[in-house]
Amino acid sequence: MTSLSRIMRMMVLLVAMLCIGTVSSTTAYANSKYASFVIDAHSGEVLRARNADKRLYPASLTKMMTLYMAFEAIESGRFTLDTPLKVSRTAAREPASKLGLKAGSTISMRDAIQSCATKSANDSATVIAEAIGGSVAEFARMMTRKSRSLGMKSTQFKNANGLTKSGQYSTARDMAKLGQRLFKDFPQYYPMFKRKSVRYHGRKLRATNKLLSSYSGADGIKTGYTRASGFNLVASAERDGRRVIGVVFGGKTSKRRDRHMRAILDEGFAKLPVRPAMPAPQMMAASPLPRQNPRYISTKTEVVVAKAQPIARPSKIVQSAPRALVAMRSQSDPWAVANGLRALQRIIVPEAQAARTQIKGEWAVQVGAFRKLTQAEHMLEKAKALRSPQLVRAEPMVSRRVKNGRAMYRARFSGLARGQAENACRSLSRRGIACFAIQEAKS
Repeated sequence: MTSLSRIMRMMVLLVAMLCIGTVSSTTAYANSKYASFVIDAHSGEVLRARNADKRLYPASLTKMMTLYMAFEAIESGRFTLDTPLKVSRTAAREPASKLGLKAGSTISMRDAIQSCATKSANDSATVIAEAIGGSVAEFARMMTRKSRSLGMKSTQFKNANGLTKSGQYSTARDMAKLGQRLFKDFPQYYPMFKRKSVRYHGRKLRATNKLLSSYSGADGIKTGYTRASGFNLVASAERDGRRVIGVVFGGKTSKRRDRHMRAILDEGFAKLPVRPAMPAPQMMAASPLPRQNPRYISTKTEVVVAKAQPIARPSKIVQSAPRALVAMRSQSDPWAVANGLRALQRIIVPEAQAARTQIKGEWAVQVGAFRKLTQAEHMLEKAKALRSPQLVRAEPMVSRRVKNGRAMYRARFSGLARGQAENACRSLSRRGIACFAIQEAKS
């Protein structure tokens, strides 16, 4: 009888444990603030979706758009990472989390961006908003317009830091899209999201994103919390060349949110196919091109490489080579030699086609800046595929600029008049490609 009662007690305990597990697994879905979403960062394929289009408070996920706008402003030339930004009374009065900036002081754009990305500093976000938009309200309107151009159809911003405000909302789907665009459009700045700690005026600021230390392959990007939103997180992770981006809204605690994020990222990776490794490109040992005429040698840090055109059957090499051949100005620069070879290949096109590539204006449309040449070329191809009529006579090209020892590749459509460039950019923005019109420096 005793043994039977023990067996019965064990069975009751087992059933209770199973019930608890079932309840805990469904708790997230019963939470009115809950949503989750996972995508393949490369293709955008949806790997998981729960309440993906439910409008919820984004909390500090809002700062992802604030930083997107800051990166874009830097790329347009309005600011640099070292530009000092003035701290207003409004910014200084923002509640925690914050740096504790004093009204009337200044902070560099670099420190403002990094403190937003790492510590989620509300005062820094407001400083950025006022510097770019003139006021928080105007900057919020700019953020909302930008979200529409990026295809974020269910997002509206009312401030730059994500503090709860009526009319400010987003969705898990939209935040995944924003995370994807940050990674693709600004790979040179994306590492700011992966830092586990930073120093500011002698203080060590630890990252709010604990997933960076607890999930293999995690390298960003942003946490968020308010009482109205619950614990939010957008996370990105890469393994074996495959990258997924996950979103969780409405976690009950930060630990439970992070635990759930690890589970759905694992689910995403499990659904991704294993991609075969790409073979390494074969490089020629030496360049067959002649030396450039000295009068064409540029003294600038920028080297321009023509974008690939559809290659027809070789007829003859165009005698008047495009600006791409400036890349061959130095035999000591391996990048210049390698891409000079690319340039030679790209100008083996019919003369009639080459004649159509005429520079007609001093303005360009920039569609991104990247750490890798292949990423810039991919963005040009993506923009070209939209067949925007304003870009028919534009010259697609990639420019390389070295700053502080780091190379950056900017994807542009050049040779436009100002009105053409602005109209082309509006057209591209409406179709989901972030861009801006810029006047090119005269050589």
